[in-house]
Amino acid sequence: MCSIVPESTFQFTTPVLAYLEFAPNKDFDAPPNQEVQTQIRMGVAVNKSNVSPNATVDLTVEMGEKDGNSPFYIRAVERADFRWGNELSDEMVKRLLDQNAPTLLLSYLRSAIAQITAASAYGICNIPFVDFTKFTETQQQ
Repeated sequence: MCSIVPESTFQFTTPVLAYLEFAPNKDFDAPPNQEVQTQIRMGVAVNKSNVSPNATVDLTVEMGEKDGNSPFYIRAVERADFRWGNELSDEMVKRLLDQNAPTLLLSYLRSAIAQITAASAYGICNIPFVDFTKFTETQQQ
C-alpha cells in the first residue's frame, strides 16, 4: 500500500544541459571497442541569492584530456535552480546545495555522457556514484 509522501521544502527546476563539448582524440592509440579508463574531474558552483531563498547550481564534469593519452575529451555542465523554505537552517541549506544538488544534477548528466560515449569508438562510459560529502571547498568552482 502506498501512502502520500509530503514534498520536501527543498525543490528544483528541471535541470538543463548548459554546456557540452565532446572531442574524440584521433591520436589515441588503443584498439576500438576496448574498454578504456579515463580520469573524471568534477566541480560544483553554487550561486546563492542574497535576497531570496534560492540558488543556481552548476555541476561541471570533465573527462579525459585533449592529448594522445585519452580516447576523448568531454566537458559538460548541468544546471538547475533550487529553492527552499525559510524554516531550513543556513547549515542545512549549505549541505543541501553542496551535496544533494550536485548529486541530483549528476543523475541527469550521467545519461547524457553515457549516450555520447556509447556512440564513440571506445564504447560507453558510465560515471560512478560520487560521494559529494567528501568534496572540499577547493574542489568546488
